[in-house]
Amino acid sequence: MTNTRTSFPTFVNLSVMMFVLFFLWGAWYVTMNSFMVARGLSGETIGWAYSVAPIAAIITPFFMGVFADRFVNAEKLQGALLFLSAIFITAAPHFAAPETSTAFVGLLLAHTLCFMPTLGLSNTICLKHLVDSEGEYPKVRVFATLGWIIAGLVVSFVFRAEESEVQFYVAATAAVVVGVQSFLLPATPPPAKGKPIRISELYGADTLPYFKKFSFAVFMFVSLLACVSMMPYWALGSTFVNEVGIERSGAFLTMGQMAELVVLGLILPIFIRQFGIKWTMLIGLLSWTIRFALFSFAAKSAGTPMMAMMAMAVILHGFSYDFVFVSGYLYVDGQVKEDVRAQAQGLLVVFTQGIGFFLSSQIFVTRIFTPMIEMENSLATWSSFWMTPVVYLIVVLLLFGFLFREKRAEPGVS
Repeated sequence: MTNTRTSFPTFVNLSVMMFVLFFLWGAWYVTMNSFMVARGLSGETIGWAYSVAPIAAIITPFFMGVFADRFVNAEKLQGALLFLSAIFITAAPHFAAPETSTAFVGLLLAHTLCFMPTLGLSNTICLKHLVDSEGEYPKVRVFATLGWIIAGLVVSFVFRAEESEVQFYVAATAAVVVGVQSFLLPATPPPAKGKPIRISELYGADTLPYFKKFSFAVFMFVSLLACVSMMPYWALGSTFVNEVGIERSGAFLTMGQMAELVVLGLILPIFIRQFGIKWTMLIGLLSWTIRFALFSFAAKSAGTPMMAMMAMAVILHGFSYDFVFVSGYLYVDGQVKEDVRAQAQGLLVVFTQGIGFFLSSQIFVTRIFTPMIEMENSLATWSSFWMTPVVYLIVVLLLFGFLFREKRAEPGVS
């Protein structure tokens, strides 16, 4: 009889991997902007600091996808990369000063060049070893969210390190832990081992034929366009929370991940099966739009109404993130053949957390927000700024709604 569920030890092992991997990311990524402001770094530097992860996402996934497809077990490659990432994230805060800001950003880039490929590799490992990926992957992904929550609480309440370099050392420790644990994961050998490699594969050539499917192309490009608006939440969120008078920003922002636990564990698996990818994506985009609008209104409010709008905006993270990103992982996995899945997941990371987030950091953070806040540093300026991604996302939402046509079929190219 065919097993319909993943074995408990494997499920636990994959869940631990996701927990520590996202603990690593959540320990510094959310509160780094507060740390940089406290160190006197400029808005332009903050924009570049939040551009390094997208740059890494553009450069590395195809290359690592080819290695994971042909030469090296995915879990071993992941472990080696995490050890290197720990070294760079430990060194970075020692250069967090205006006169050494280039070195600081360079070390962050080195860290993310090692870390970002693990997002695709960890997905490949999970989707390979979960028997029912559509039903079980969201449950494993819950532990990634839990890791991010615990990281925010540890940084805020244990170390009170929103403005301290300690957040980077916490991340480095987690990188070593998950690096060791990666070598204990189920073996995920390269599925295309022995096949001759083509230089074009380094650029994801095997994923290009899937763009002949109109809906696949629409999904990928709209995902990219949607992500162009999203980086301000991470790059500016902690600072904005402080500006409206909330001190423990790292802990406050974890409410979004707490909501995500409910969405991942209870809502997303059922919603995808009942309503499909299209409505899942539309709800995700609408949630991002409402979130930014609530931030704008909160900046013009005070007291209880302001706190209520801030809390609602952060809680929307469960739908904002998971209905766009997690559904995207599942959609791509179901559309391509196994021997190019690592490259396909890498392509999705390039489009969303690579090109999309890079443009978002440079356009919304560096080109739009920085001149606005330098002209007048006030909550009225924040309110005006948050409405810019609202208008943009409405256009993206309508574009996806009109163009995408969901067709559930066997993986392959028509």
